[in-house]
Amino acid sequence: EKNRQSDDRCTMRRLLCLLALSSWGAEALTARLEPARAGRAAGSACRACALNVARMQVEAPIKTPDIQLAPTDPKGDEKSDKGKKFKLLLFNDTMNKREYVARILQQSVPGLTAADAYLIMQKAHKSGMAVVGVWVFELAEAYCDLLKAGGLIASVTEDE
Repeated sequence: EKNRQSDDRCTMRRLLCLLALSSWGAEALTARLEPARAGRAAGSACRACALNVARMQVEAPIKTPDIQLAPTDPKGDEKSDKGKKFKLLLFNDTMNKREYVARILQQSVPGLTAADAYLIMQKAHKSGMAVVGVWVFELAEAYCDLLKAGGLIASVTEDE
C-alpha cells in the first residue's frame, strides 16, 4: 500500500514536471529543482526522475522531407456544369380549378405576373403540359417543391 502511494506521488510529480517543462522550459525547471534536491535526502528516485524529465530536450527535425504532394480532386464529387439549366414543367390535373392553379403559380414563382401564370395554366390545361421557366437546378427544384406543396403536379427536367 505504501509503495503504491509512493508510485502514485512519483507519477504525479512526473506529470507536474512535464507540465512545468512545457511552460517554463528545461533550464528554468532545472534551476528550480536543483536547490530542492540539495536540501533533501539524496538518492530519492522521484526527485531524480523529475530532474531527468526537466533535462530532456526534444530536437526538432533538421531537414524536412522533399516529398511534394500534388492536389487531387475528391473522388466522390462530380463536377457540375455551372451553365446547365433545368426546366420546371407543370402538368394538367383534373382536381384543381384553373384559377387556383394560376394563383399557386403566381405565389410560388417569384416575378411571375398574374397574366403569365394564367397563360401557363391555360397551356398546361390545353396541351397537358407547360414549361413554367428555366433555372439552375436548385431554383427549379425549389419552385417545383412549392408547386407540389400547393397540390399541383410538377417536375424538373434538364433543358436541352
